[in-house]
Amino acid sequence: MMSGKGPFGSVEMGGMFSVLKVCREQKPSKYMDPAWFEHPEGKVAHEYQGPLTEPARFKAEVGQSMRRIQESSTPTEVQLREPTSHHGH
Repeated sequence: MMSGKGPFGSVEMGGMFSVLKVCREQKPSKYMDPAWFEHPEGKVAHEYQGPLTEPARFKAEVGQSMRRIQESSTPTEVQLREPTSHHGH
């Protein structure tokens, strides 16, 4: 496993992956490290720490999550078969 330092912590490799750095000012055939992208102030996502509100719900969603099905007067017959082997897997 390999790792390196990224703008938000470590960048670790456990398999095949690529990290692509894009830089407008880099001249053709100049392969120096352009460093990490500088994010504009206030444009990086962060975890919301404020109060959470209840989500809006439709009237149909209020109550039980699944509607009850009317029970039939005739019972349903089900036939079960126990597996005998794992042959063919």
